[in-house]
Amino acid sequence: MALEIRGLEKQYDGFTLSLDLSVADGETLILAGPSGCGKTTALNLIAGLSAADRGSVIAGGTELSALPAWKRNIAVVFQDLALFPHLDAGDNVGYGLFIRGVGKRERRRIAGEKLAQVRLPGFERRRIATLSGGEKQRVAIARALAMEPAALLLDEPFSSLDAPLRRELREEFLYIRKGAPFPCVFVTHDREEAAMLGDRIALMDRGRIIETGAARKLFLEPEHAFTARFFGFGQVLPCTVREEQGQSCLADTPLGPLAIRGRPVHKEALFFVPRDGIYPAGQTGGTGAEAGKKTITALFRRSVFEGNRMILIVELRGGVLFPVEEKERIPLPSPGEAISLELDEAALKFLLP
Repeated sequence: MALEIRGLEKQYDGFTLSLDLSVADGETLILAGPSGCGKTTALNLIAGLSAADRGSVIAGGTELSALPAWKRNIAVVFQDLALFPHLDAGDNVGYGLFIRGVGKRERRRIAGEKLAQVRLPGFERRRIATLSGGEKQRVAIARALAMEPAALLLDEPFSSLDAPLRRELREEFLYIRKGAPFPCVFVTHDREEAAMLGDRIALMDRGRIIETGAARKLFLEPEHAFTARFFGFGQVLPCTVREEQGQSCLADTPLGPLAIRGRPVHKEALFFVPRDGIYPAGQTGGTGAEAGKKTITALFRRSVFEGNRMILIVELRGGVLFPVEEKERIPLPSPGEAISLELDEAALKFLLP
């Protein structure tokens, strides 16, 4: 592995951050989680901008833990970009090379190459104040690339931009990353961004990694209740386990008696219903599972239009509200009206608390 973080620890704000991660050459690992979970602190520890209490950072087989940040050859793109307003774009890109003692002509040549790589050809003489938000982001990334880093770290670099520009720069980032040899750790709390940009996602909470995997697995097949709630592609519901049935257990749930995959830790357990595992009766389900469907009844409460889809909010047993995606345009029921839903039991699974 090109970047390895082993037993990295830091005690602060009442809890201990503990990190063990490996990121392969050319891989982008997303470090995701809610605000305050330790994502930026983790990045600072890897970069050497904060001192760890213990643990190792290894890049390209070289132990970096005893080295200061400027000797680690780890490039960081900060949330506030940290561009120098008194330098033009070319000198900003070449600043790290200047610190290394690279000559001016060579710095300019490399800066021109890297600006072209981020689709800003000919921008070497542009003043920072004249650049748009998206152009500044690209200059910051070009500056990181100019260092030929052993690893690239990015701390929510697109969070301050408006939604259309964020989408554009995500596409640009994928273009820039294609074929890049170094490992990358990208911090974000944006679920869409995590799914789009990451080869893998490591989800954090209160300084520790809860679950790691590809976006599809974490969205559709989460192991932990925290993961299911964070990514939100479904619903976490309580149940009471009655008995084991082969590879599943029979449980009493707000959806009625159901067979749920797996083995819960306790009799009072949590289970996951993916968003495409329940839908209005007569519409096409999204899981493609071969198992039979189960019809249940719920009360319609309201609808929510999310731009590209309609969500029906229904009430289950015990007053539990559940969002159901309308896959085909249908006349909306009246509030309080009973509607039939189809549930794919094969899509249900127990969660770790």
